[in-house]
Amino acid sequence: MAQISQGAVKALYDNDTSNPVYSNPLLQVINIKAVPAPQGTRYRIIISDGVNFMQAMLASQHTPMVEKGDLTRYAIVRLKQFVCNELQNRKILIILDLDVVDKNQQQKIGNPQTLESHLANASAQSPATATPSPQAQPQAQAQAQPQQSLFMQSNTAAPQPQNPGGYAPMSGRVNMQLETSLFPIKALNPYQNKWTIKARVTQKSEIKTWANPRSEGRLFSVNLLDNSGEIKATAFNDQVDRLYHILQEGKVYYISKARVTMARKQFSTLNNEYELSFDNGTELELCSDEGSVPQMNFEFVKIADIANHEKSATIDVIGVVKEDNGINEIVAKSTGRPTKKRELVIVDDTQKQIKLTLWDKVADNFNSEGNPIIACKGVRVSDFGGRSLSLSSAGVLKVNPALPETQKLRQWYGMYGENSNYSSFQGGMVGAAGPGQGSNARTTLQQVKDDQLGMGDRPDYFTIKGTVVYIRSENVAYPACPECKKKLVQEGASWRCEKCQKSLAEPHYRYILSVSVADTTAQTYMSTFDEIATALIGMDANELQKLKDENLDEYRQILNKPLFQTYIMKIRAKLETFNDTARTKHTIIEATPIDFQAEGHQLVEAIDKLL
Repeated sequence: MAQISQGAVKALYDNDTSNPVYSNPLLQVINIKAVPAPQGTRYRIIISDGVNFMQAMLASQHTPMVEKGDLTRYAIVRLKQFVCNELQNRKILIILDLDVVDKNQQQKIGNPQTLESHLANASAQSPATATPSPQAQPQAQAQAQPQQSLFMQSNTAAPQPQNPGGYAPMSGRVNMQLETSLFPIKALNPYQNKWTIKARVTQKSEIKTWANPRSEGRLFSVNLLDNSGEIKATAFNDQVDRLYHILQEGKVYYISKARVTMARKQFSTLNNEYELSFDNGTELELCSDEGSVPQMNFEFVKIADIANHEKSATIDVIGVVKEDNGINEIVAKSTGRPTKKRELVIVDDTQKQIKLTLWDKVADNFNSEGNPIIACKGVRVSDFGGRSLSLSSAGVLKVNPALPETQKLRQWYGMYGENSNYSSFQGGMVGAAGPGQGSNARTTLQQVKDDQLGMGDRPDYFTIKGTVVYIRSENVAYPACPECKKKLVQEGASWRCEKCQKSLAEPHYRYILSVSVADTTAQTYMSTFDEIATALIGMDANELQKLKDENLDEYRQILNKPLFQTYIMKIRAKLETFNDTARTKHTIIEATPIDFQAEGHQLVEAIDKLL
């Protein structure tokens, strides 16, 4: 029989998160009762730790567990996610996720006592919660009347700003009717029509506009967080007017009747397959119970471990700002518009440093005085300079956040960090060779095959001294969009980019070279792309494509120039599947001509180690 967690009910009741039994407690269900609700039957249960008991309400997705007999009276359960709410001098635990550990228990364990008298006694001593006199009751009811309907229905006029900040106030409260049927964010899907979530707005974007040949309009988005996960929600056109001044960053809301759609990953940094779209029927209500919902959800990656993440991956990172290179204005290649950027160097207790780029308003407003600790959610990994980071437009930056990691980093930096020496990713990935990691250690192609590099779940990085022995002359480049770099489709005399929805008079060609590289041990085909290929060939892809159309012999001579040239190459090996066939793809990510003096010194050092 499973041993239940004595003292856990008191810890849950008091929200004592420091108590060891607060997390994932084992409790006994000593009673189950059906409760009618607008969206179907819900179940109220009594949970016990053998010493105390309290009331709890199961989230709607657990209804089938009771009705199928998987959750029975006297069963032992493990609570995984829950929220404790207070209502009318009574605390009720809302259970969002649980596992049944033992449903064969036949009797109640111990002689548990209620805890509700503690809250009632405290309330009786508080003048703020005293019952109003009969004369005051009508007045109190009249004052409370405007709070009885806080939902914004589709036939309600768009809220107008009522203060200089443009915020239409809503009176927050705990809506117990909604609390009994809350749905966790992680359980949302397009096939679930009736749901209500209670979530915090962790980020709110500015109002943006778009225009293309098919439509134009406005939008804004928010990131929503509860105890189970996060999801992005977007409002378009009329809903911008209706909701922008209502949704405030940091506030908690009940939200229902929004449309659940597949997430557009190019516009979101959240780990969720779905996103929400606010429409005319969407209902919002401000909730006063902010303590039950987390402020922010981070999954931090240590700086030294960033080498294990692929280019364009989205991660969360926390670090101390060691350097600030100031703000600069550049012209963005994708839009041709000026944009501001600020490059920071951040460090952590892994003794590694990395460059982090901030953009536009975030870059303009950032203050690096006093070596602040910054927590970033939604930074993209780049292989520029080995590894670097860029805060995406959908990302979030918090300065000196109230997190345990912040306190730990501040203490470490004050004691050791200021005088430490840090290694960087400049010049390539750093770390011990192994699955999913990078290494500057030299290896051979045969050793790469023997070690099966690139056959794991993550890519492997290695360095070789390789010679280009063959270049495939067919399909060396593709017609690309100059903005998004995607392949163009030819339509008569013009070219069209399906992603940007634009027509172009001519394409911008980019290299996709396939080359055979050999060393003294083996030979392997590898791919390389525009920047590296331009350096190898000695001209850009547009010039070579033009030469191919005008002078085929000279075109072949240009392709032959890199042959039998030797380079120090940094390679990425990754397992890919195409047409149900798995193979390891090798990509050249850096190719440097041989520095014979440096090579000589390296050989001498290698010989000395053998002696």
